Amino acid sequence: MRSASEAVVLGGREVTWTAGAAARMVGVPPSTLRGWHRRYDIPPAERGGRHRRYTDADIKALTRMKELIAAGVGAQSAAHAAFPPADGAGPDDVVAAALRLDTDAVISLVDGHLSVHGVIDTWEQVCAPALNRLGGPDADDVDGCVDVVHVLSWAFSVSLHRITGSGSGSRKRVLLACTAGERHVLPLEVLRAALAQRGVSAHLLGASVPDMALREAVRRTEPAPAALVLWAHGPETAHTTLVPGSATRLVLAGPGWAADERGPTSPTSLTEAVALLS
Repeated sequence: MRSASEAVVLGGREVTWTAGAAARMVGVPPSTLRGWHRRYDIPPAERGGRHRRYTDADIKALTRMKELIAAGVGAQSAAHAAFPPADGAGPDDVVAAALRLDTDAVISLVDGHLSVHGVIDTWEQVCAPALNRLGGPDADDVDGCVDVVHVLSWAFSVSLHRITGSGSGSRKRVLLACTAGERHVLPLEVLRAALAQRGVSAHLLGASVPDMALREAVRRTEPAPAALVLWAHGPETAHTTLVPGSATRLVLAGPGWAADERGPTSPTSLTEAVALLS
């Protein structure tokens, strides 16, 4: 039970707790709390002068950290996940975490950036540069970093899947799919999340979807989808027998399509795609 001496009201609103009270509320020894602060600087800011004070948000985050450690997550990764940076991080931080195969840290860094800057800026400023450094044309050791690229892609997907918007009740719907044989689905996951933030209901059908299945998906969607976006990463998968319908626009996206196939309204960037579809 909390005593009156353990809590202090700041400005008549915020209640904070001593280290001893916080330790009891989280269910760890005070020495553990001190160790976490010393090693991981959590909570990140001093409060209450010489003696550390903990807010209710701190207590919740510390409890989350304890639960993650109990589930087998490393203490450093648990600290990153429970106390993400206020504005996320840059590609250097994300790459460093991925090279340690620390997916929890990557997710935490991306989550922090997403919460402040949104999907488009996070993808263009953090995620895409990080992937390009390890798997792009200027990467030093593409074959040796396949595992790290997979860690990045999986962690990015986890963060993007958490993005939802108000589009679930919207009558304007968009279908997103990779062409038959195409496995690069991450760009469409980014597009789905960016559209969700704009209130557009986008349904991701996944990788390598045959044309017959796409026709059935369009037929089963009521009302008819406003657009069907087909992603092709390379020319070997840039093929389709679909044609634009009267109610559903066919949008060819990705670098695989030739210029004469794309059409004047096909987007060449994430920003263009979001503007076109929303």
